[in-house]
Amino acid sequence: MQIKSIILYNSAGDKRTINFKLGQVNIITGKSSRGKSALLEIVDYCLGRTEFRVPDGVIQDKVAWYAVIFQIKELQVFIAKPKPSENSTSQNQVYYDFGNNLIIPELSQLEPNSNDDAITSFLSNLIGISPNQTIVEEGESRRQFEATIRQAVFYLFQKQGTVANQDILFHRQQEPFIPQTIKDTIPYFLGAIQEDRLKLQKELRQARQKLAKAQGRLREAELITKERFVLGRNLLIEAQQIGLIDSNFIAEEEADVLEALKSTLAWEASEIILTGNDKFPELQAEVEEIRQELKRIHEKIIATEAFLQKETGFSKEANQQLLRLESINLFKTENNYSNQCPFCNSSLSVPIPSLSAMRESLIDLQNNIRNVEVRQPRLLEYIEQLKEQREEIRGQLQEKELAIKAVINEQEAAQQIHDNNAHIARIVGRISLYLETVEFVDENSQIRLEVEKLKKLIASYEQQLDTREIKAILASILNRIGQQMTEWARRLELEHSDSPYRFDLDKLTVIADRPERPIPMGRMGGGENWLGCHLITLLALHKHFVERNRPVPHFLFLDQPTQIYFPSEEAYLNLQGTPSDEIIRANVDMAAVERMFNFLFDVCEELSPHFQIIIMEHANLGNNERFQNALVEEPWTDGRALVPENWISRG
Repeated sequence: MQIKSIILYNSAGDKRTINFKLGQVNIITGKSSRGKSALLEIVDYCLGRTEFRVPDGVIQDKVAWYAVIFQIKELQVFIAKPKPSENSTSQNQVYYDFGNNLIIPELSQLEPNSNDDAITSFLSNLIGISPNQTIVEEGESRRQFEATIRQAVFYLFQKQGTVANQDILFHRQQEPFIPQTIKDTIPYFLGAIQEDRLKLQKELRQARQKLAKAQGRLREAELITKERFVLGRNLLIEAQQIGLIDSNFIAEEEADVLEALKSTLAWEASEIILTGNDKFPELQAEVEEIRQELKRIHEKIIATEAFLQKETGFSKEANQQLLRLESINLFKTENNYSNQCPFCNSSLSVPIPSLSAMRESLIDLQNNIRNVEVRQPRLLEYIEQLKEQREEIRGQLQEKELAIKAVINEQEAAQQIHDNNAHIARIVGRISLYLETVEFVDENSQIRLEVEKLKKLIASYEQQLDTREIKAILASILNRIGQQMTEWARRLELEHSDSPYRFDLDKLTVIADRPERPIPMGRMGGGENWLGCHLITLLALHKHFVERNRPVPHFLFLDQPTQIYFPSEEAYLNLQGTPSDEIIRANVDMAAVERMFNFLFDVCEELSPHFQIIIMEHANLGNNERFQNALVEEPWTDGRALVPENWISRG
């Protein structure tokens, strides 16, 4: 990942584009306060930094959007961010696009379509940062987190106040928590931690879970083994009680018990014979119908008997009346005196009927009595017929009830067979489990082999994930980086370069290992040595990143590295970005300056085309051909600057 272009947009839609050469040294030189240092902040801003660090002034006033085109192999990624709203110092909205041959979009096309978190994840994945997690030693309180491209930026930028600082080595190292973040993430970026460490950790957890389950099964099996003869005998007794084994069988040894128990596994459940369909509902319906018929006949019998009883009562009354009326036969002649008693000839208050009328009543009564006497035998016969039907229906009812009882008995018998089968099946199941468990605890059984296999697998994972192994790999990498630093320290003629140089990860500084005592960067004299320590460390790290194909962007920003060669800051800032005659007048050690730039060119060419250096400078080495060929643009003097003059003049 290198930088193809930096683009600025003003609110009118005008674009200011700075194009860089890939795989080479790129130099922007010019007067101070022309916006050179802002380039570093713009790139950091477009790499997913939410905090806006572009200097106040013309750049913030005149630039509406900041954009960078990153080149990642054949792919170009365009990332643009608007400046924060007024009175705000942060902004996380992003517009991005990518493709093989991107066309720089117009301002009207820049509508946010993402945010810093998404861009961080996108770029991290794009440059090959695999899922990872920092390593925290047991007992430490800080939390684990995942390294992303935001932690890689510590090795990409050397600001003016950092590039020759005796106290800090990396970008933002002076900020809270950043030193520990660097220490936690650099083992991953150097390659001391496996890319598939998270995968290995997951597989280790799964293997441990499987081992715990297998060991649990083994413990259960071994516990059964200790008591298996007792358990086997108990199961044998149960099998004898339900008839699976002959009750006269006697087991002399454990093998006899096992053999007898194995014979029970051939048991098959008794067949339960059921009719094709369930007759119970049908029989119930028939019984209900018969009961209704029985009730109807019974009601007829009661009604008929009641009628007969009524007829019998009428006959008795009628006979008595007949006896009374037959007394009229005593009179031979008709009585003409209806108000005179025929017996005593006394006068009556109520007239009595005539003798003929009484005789007609007597005849009617005799006829009615004869009719009743004729009907009574027929009613008695009808009642008997009804009673016979009732008895016949009762017989049918009893038959149906017996049929229902038979069905119920059949179902109960089937249920009994089912319950017996279930009871025997449970015992056979326990015997089967027992026999399987006995087989599992064999010395060569599968469960023991599984446990041993899992133990070996876990040991392998633990060895791969052992932090001691990581520390050993990290120490080896740092040793090789230290060897490269030592070689380059001699080339730059740094102080103590006759002794080995190394990067101290614990203190995040450079150490020269003198025979008497180690000399840290902070105790080395002179800015030239501090600058040299920064350059040899950052470039040695990047050489390792490139050669080992580590997921760190392959570029380095250096902001005004030659400042330390000038006798005063004022002399350095007074440079106009013009060729070296002014530098010479400032009493600069030109040999040291030339040596530094040649060193940067040589390292970049050695790593070409996989490494890019971008330098912002006041100085301009007019006599150095490599320096002049590396200029990105004409020196930023005479009105040339990061923000075009016509943007400012428009007001």
